[in-house]
Amino acid sequence: MSNSKTTRISRRAVLAASPVALATNVGSADAPAIRRIVTTQADDGPVRVLADGAPPVAFQLNGSTITRLWETPRVPATLPLEGDATLTAKRAYADDFIGTSFYLSDIPAGSSLADIPMHRNQTVDYIAVLFGELVLVLPDQEILMSTGDCLVQGGNDHSWANRTDQAARLLVVVVTGSENATSAG
Repeated sequence: MSNSKTTRISRRAVLAASPVALATNVGSADAPAIRRIVTTQADDGPVRVLADGAPPVAFQLNGSTITRLWETPRVPATLPLEGDATLTAKRAYADDFIGTSFYLSDIPAGSSLADIPMHRNQTVDYIAVLFGELVLVLPDQEILMSTGDCLVQGGNDHSWANRTDQAARLLVVVVTGSENATSAG
């Protein structure tokens, strides 16, 4: 259990994190390269492949690598898809954001609360552990998560710890939320 004081990661820190251009082989010895495929189709047209290869945007946040895969600025999303939404992404935790975000988070071996402070966002996060082992740190308990485990997180305080000697990768889908929303979610 964690007795450490809750430290917030500000929205400003997330928004200010510097994106970095990625080479064609994103990944490391512990985290394999990422290939992103994006397709779409207009009502009267053929299926188009908008992207097939390494995602163009990633950044470091608290020692973890965040790789943006896609983002929609609003819900419902506008179809057909146009351009590469990752080039304008990185806004999912902004106060005025009303869309969705799809990203990977590579959390290095040995990460702790000192690296990833306790934080919360006004979002529902769907999270799957693609590989590795992490501890979901909540204010009053810890939950071990391993490859294949999934989490639905509803705007609560949390942090992550990787107490192993191997990196772990999370697949995350963020849906913006608001407290006391009028429709059931």
